[in-house]
Amino acid sequence: MKIIIIGAGLLGVTTAYELGKRGHQVTVLERKPECAADTSFANGGQLSYNHAEPWANPSVLTKLPKWMLRDDAPLVMRPRADWPMIRWGLQFLRNCTNERAQINCVNLLRLGLYSREKMAQIMAETGISFHYNDRGILHIYSTQKDFDAAQRQNEFQAKFGGLEETLTREQVYQLEPAFIHSPREIVGGIHAHADASGDARSFCQELAKVAEERHKVKFIYNIKVDKLKEESGSITAVSTDQGDMHADEYIIAAGSYSAVLLRDIGIDVPIYPMKGYSISINANEFCPDMSLTDGTHKIVYSRLGSTLRVAGTAEFAGYDHSINEKRIIPIVKAASALFPKADWKQEIRSWACLRPQTPDGPPIIGKTRYLNLFLNTGHGTLGWTQAAGSAHLLSDMIDGKPPGIIMAGLTKERYN
Repeated sequence: MKIIIIGAGLLGVTTAYELGKRGHQVTVLERKPECAADTSFANGGQLSYNHAEPWANPSVLTKLPKWMLRDDAPLVMRPRADWPMIRWGLQFLRNCTNERAQINCVNLLRLGLYSREKMAQIMAETGISFHYNDRGILHIYSTQKDFDAAQRQNEFQAKFGGLEETLTREQVYQLEPAFIHSPREIVGGIHAHADASGDARSFCQELAKVAEERHKVKFIYNIKVDKLKEESGSITAVSTDQGDMHADEYIIAAGSYSAVLLRDIGIDVPIYPMKGYSISINANEFCPDMSLTDGTHKIVYSRLGSTLRVAGTAEFAGYDHSINEKRIIPIVKAASALFPKADWKQEIRSWACLRPQTPDGPPIIGKTRYLNLFLNTGHGTLGWTQAAGSAHLLSDMIDGKPPGIIMAGLTKERYN
């Protein structure tokens, strides 16, 4: 079967690999000059399979009014004359109840654990290298209130297969000796020992090579997709600046731009760009070796070979890709306070991306009202974590096979 995938980020490439492996004739269209050049370029690096607490939860609801007045807040959502953002924001607020947050958490966890299984499969099949670190992710907390809340979340997730271990302050220091030099108070931690980290861009580019060489997947870069053409309930072509392209099936994996393409053919998906930031520095011996999440400051750290990647914050600014230095400063400040002996005098490489965020948290995977159009988008901050599982689920749907997990809460139907 001929399949066109729009988007060569993590979701597009993993889906192309999986479908190519199954014998389909796959073509991937990407507006950038290479794969993983946008949202997948310099993310936090965490494969956080057990991180399932959605952004929309009761604790965020109580903090939003204060965060809206601060440039250094973990989440910045300022009112603006943007109807898609206003509508998204209202849906977000509706999902900030305890009941909705728990439902969304279970759905995220189910997909995360499935993705861990499928990621292991890809690694075994390909042997690709991407600075993979399987020591888990260590979550640290500077206040007892944050630590207590995290333990409650951990206890809830454990009922549904979550694998995390609560640590004392002393155990945190034993697990990551780099904290010895930190003046920051750490009251305790949670070790997600089944989680991992790695360079998402390297993984994406290496997997694309395997897909090309082993499974004849074709990647077309520097191509602009103008619109989808439809007739009688099916997609008939993708209109591009290089002419119309035809296939039997079409997949949208275009990140935040998925919503724009779909809107033109009458499909409304509540995906809005949530800008995230990261910095990268050359690591020294005083940098952490394992991946970390600062649960109090909402910042993550990953050692990717000789690079320390630090990422955090979420900002709603439409489709603006520019780097707001006011958002970089708190990341550098928090990181240099936590690891003061890292080399902070060197050049700090800053980066920003637009994450495709749904208001409830889980992505949108599966069919649309067009018979041959499928979605694999809306993964927000968890695209790296969920890519392998999402690709496998969608490939099963296209092949007419039952998906490997329950799809409730992961498809577009939940918004109908």
